[in-house]
Amino acid sequence: NTLTEHDYNTLTEHDYNTLTEHDYNTLTEHDYNTLTEHDSNTLTEHDYNTLTEHDSTIHSLNVVLVFSGRRRSGVIPDTELQEALRTRLRVVESNSQDVIQLFKDLSARLLSVHAEKDSFVITFKTVEEMWKFSTYLALGYVARCLENFLCDQSFWLDTELLRDLEITVTVDEEHLATLYLGLLLQEGSFFAKALVSSGEHSDEEEELCFRCNDLLMVRDTGQDSHWEGTLLSTGKHGLVPVNNMQPLPYPFFQWFLRKYPGCAGCSPSERGQFDHPIVTGSCEAVVDHNPVGCDELQLSRGDLIEIQGMLLRGLDLFIGTHCSTGNTGFVHKAHVKPLNAKPLDGQLVFLTEEERASLSQVNPCSTEPRDSDLLERLFSSDISTVYKLDRLDQSDFTYIRNQPEQEHKPPTSSRQSIISEKSDATLPYHFSYAPQNAVGRGGDGELLSFSLDDTFREMNEFQDDPPLFLEEGEESEVCDPTLTLLNMHHFQDFLPLYDLHHSFLWLTFSGQSEEELLGHLEIVREGAKRMGMAWAHRRACFLLGRLCAKKLKYSQARVYYEEALGVSVDGFSDLPLLIALYTNLTAIYLKQKMADKLPPALEKASALLLCLPSHTFTSLDEFELLKLVLRRSVVEGNKHLEARACYLTASLFLLLRKIDDALPFAERLQFLTVTLSAEEGRPIAPLDLNWLLSRLYHRKYMPYLALASLSLDTGQDHSLQDAFHRIELFSRNSVRLNPRWKEGTSLLPAQIVVYLQQALAIAERGDDLKTQRDLCLGLACVYQQHGALEKALPCAQQAVQTGGGINEEEGFEASVLLGWLLVLTGQPERAQNTLQPLLQSLEGTDSPTQRGVIHNLLALCLRQQGGIPEAGSHLHHALTISRESGNQRNQALALANLGCLALGVGAPTLAERFLFRSLWLFLEIWESPVDEEHVQTYLWLGRSYKDRGRSQDARLCYEMGLLISLQARNLPSQMVVAKVLSRHYADVLLYGQSILYYEHCVSVSRDLKDKRLEGEYLEILSSLYLSLNTEKSFKTVKTLQIINMGCIYNGVCSSLVALFSWQQVTNLAAVMAHCGKTVEFSNSLWICVI
Repeated sequence: NTLTEHDYNTLTEHDYNTLTEHDYNTLTEHDYNTLTEHDSNTLTEHDYNTLTEHDSTIHSLNVVLVFSGRRRSGVIPDTELQEALRTRLRVVESNSQDVIQLFKDLSARLLSVHAEKDSFVITFKTVEEMWKFSTYLALGYVARCLENFLCDQSFWLDTELLRDLEITVTVDEEHLATLYLGLLLQEGSFFAKALVSSGEHSDEEEELCFRCNDLLMVRDTGQDSHWEGTLLSTGKHGLVPVNNMQPLPYPFFQWFLRKYPGCAGCSPSERGQFDHPIVTGSCEAVVDHNPVGCDELQLSRGDLIEIQGMLLRGLDLFIGTHCSTGNTGFVHKAHVKPLNAKPLDGQLVFLTEEERASLSQVNPCSTEPRDSDLLERLFSSDISTVYKLDRLDQSDFTYIRNQPEQEHKPPTSSRQSIISEKSDATLPYHFSYAPQNAVGRGGDGELLSFSLDDTFREMNEFQDDPPLFLEEGEESEVCDPTLTLLNMHHFQDFLPLYDLHHSFLWLTFSGQSEEELLGHLEIVREGAKRMGMAWAHRRACFLLGRLCAKKLKYSQARVYYEEALGVSVDGFSDLPLLIALYTNLTAIYLKQKMADKLPPALEKASALLLCLPSHTFTSLDEFELLKLVLRRSVVEGNKHLEARACYLTASLFLLLRKIDDALPFAERLQFLTVTLSAEEGRPIAPLDLNWLLSRLYHRKYMPYLALASLSLDTGQDHSLQDAFHRIELFSRNSVRLNPRWKEGTSLLPAQIVVYLQQALAIAERGDDLKTQRDLCLGLACVYQQHGALEKALPCAQQAVQTGGGINEEEGFEASVLLGWLLVLTGQPERAQNTLQPLLQSLEGTDSPTQRGVIHNLLALCLRQQGGIPEAGSHLHHALTISRESGNQRNQALALANLGCLALGVGAPTLAERFLFRSLWLFLEIWESPVDEEHVQTYLWLGRSYKDRGRSQDARLCYEMGLLISLQARNLPSQMVVAKVLSRHYADVLLYGQSILYYEHCVSVSRDLKDKRLEGEYLEILSSLYLSLNTEKSFKTVKTLQIINMGCIYNGVCSSLVALFSWQQVTNLAAVMAHCGKTVEFSNSLWICVI
């Protein structure tokens, strides 16, 4: 059972003959395919039967996921892209842990990867796993996760290519449905809908009576014709015919009914004369109707009724206004016919514009601390204060991160992000959305500051609020302020009475205990009833009911609510109170299972809950009503009604900060949006919940899905603040996938370019030039890090133009960056023309460091143009300035550049002198973040030795550079030095050592999540392994792998003793031990010293 695939392939004929039947049963699908013809001949008939049965079982449980790359501008797959993806997948096959984790996050179990077939083989063990995966598949998250996983970093840098290319995934839907049914049977019980009604008198006593569309939980009892069933509406048990049951089609329904069990006794509503699921407009009465219940409209045939909010085909009631009398009340759908009824906006379908706008403002992450210095943290640069190193050829560092020391960082960021931290202090999600720009700005748009002094400056004295309770001895009910307050006709300013958090306890009636408030409200109720103050009577009863329900005294609360509804008032004139009364009372009917009173109250509560937009929740028990509505939508197959219920359910849970509970309903709402878009034949966005879902996935610590949903967010109506939140969300989840980004030992992921460009596009519509400049600098920084210098140049030029529009100081850093990029791209003349005016502008100013930076860059320009003496002169000026200012780092860099200049003209001995002095200074500033510059200097010193034939000294320099990179955990630096060492050993025909360092390059590539580099180094390794051509050599290389770190440490420590004096090495060992550096390295140094 523990044999690997390779072991099975190498088994001899005798081994196959001795396998037992149990061994055959445990063979995998691949093992069956590898059996030879001769092996098959030795199998018995019983073995063949076992193989066939087991093979079919394997195929029935597996799902093949096929991916393809294509261009959106065409219909056929893109062969070039497909081959590139296939190559990446081959690399993944060699180290499959990442892809296994990816599919685990997608709730699937990866069995195998088939790069040549462009497919993955996955399986599921539970219905819940299949439900989640099928949801992610339908929402496009599986395809986007694969796109993020397989595409090279350069893919995200090409905007045009990014817009045109996409990855699509397909599965066999029929096979997936078959597997779904199999998993339902495997779990033992599931939910189904009755296709027909059973007879009134069953043939057998054990058979269960049910009606068409009833929901049942059924269990396979092993009988061919009957299953055991439980009717959800009554809880009765019995046998049901298998042919009369239809399993609910979506796994979401199975999960919902299992997680939230309860009554499902709801009959489907009549379709009536309305063709659309949700309509607005007006209708005409077709019957005369004298209402029996309260709050219903009296109708006469031919009366015109204006629909308030929406009319849902799935409900029997709606709210209407009589066009003649102006009265508002409940209207039976069966009593009217459409007159001027029209569906909702074609792109909304089941939400109003106000609801869509409020939903887009939900921020489940508002409790997390905001990064107010986001751009500063991501793109911190000291290009205007630290010298740049030159480059001799392609083997040198392409990008060196000049990171400032933390203790010297100014308290106020020079590149302050515009992200506001106001969201941290805001209240939870409200449905009444107000634009943020409407508060805190003057007429010209400037920010206003508020303080207590400003607030009370013009107030001569404080005014005490009137008392809400009578003092002892006051007996006149007319003077009771509470009675007067509750009897106000218009009560919209007192919404805390109805909200979800019982805010009235401390906002309206502060300072009193609940028991005292109960006693006082009872007195108010009696007084209002005696004096005929109807509104005070109703509201006092409602508050008494809320307090009783809060104490779980549901029977007492029900009496108060029923009394409140019995008060003769125009209930719809205080709509929040009416909604709160019906929803709270219906929830109590459900809890107490009062089947006689439930139906009429449920219909009215459902109409108030679902038909009126921008609902304000008043009770946690409203979810009980929404569960019933969801069950009704399941019975009717009404997706619009289901969508309204999912929207309200998700909103309620988000309001309560219940992320785990809200996520499935938000996912289902997005799924319904996609499904209804396909049915309508047109997109119904702008209801795009990807932005909300990305935040929910972030809170759930699901980084793959968070990034997938974030990338699918259209962002059409996002503000600049939202754009920065997107950058922050991408950054945080990228760190979760690769913690080295947080450590600063790896480059930023190239995909951040997408979100920076979106933020820049929004910023350019405003007048915040500083933010535009910062975003341009950030884009230029990312492009430069990933070697896309031709794309970095336009960004730097735009930053120069934008910064110049602010002031000269803001444009200086951008101009320096532009000059440096021109140097890197081989345009020294343009670079000189950019930098020379900067040097002239600094003459006579107190900015010596900036002058040194410009001198250093001008020297690099002149070296490229062949002006060696002039370049040396500028470097001398830069070195002098750094010495005068005491900046050891810039001194070391200027000396290193002088060494590079000497190497470039063929003077390795002179170069060695400059480079040695530079390395001395680097050792003195060991704790500063200068590891890449330090390593580059060692590489140049090694080259100076190599040019003079001192190969051993060159090797020691290279290994010292690698040690520093390992010590700093700097992956790009390790990659550069390991590549140099690999070539060095290959040049002297030591292929074993060369393989050792190329394998380290593969390891670093995996840590960097760079599939392209990993593939390139694996290809080099394969050719090197073939060149060895002996098993002994292969084993020798494996042995070298085991002693990899020991060789590096001992070799480098020996190089230290060779290059420096005893005292210098001793000081270095002491410094490293004091700084908590690697123990092995420090110990090796002491050993070498001894």
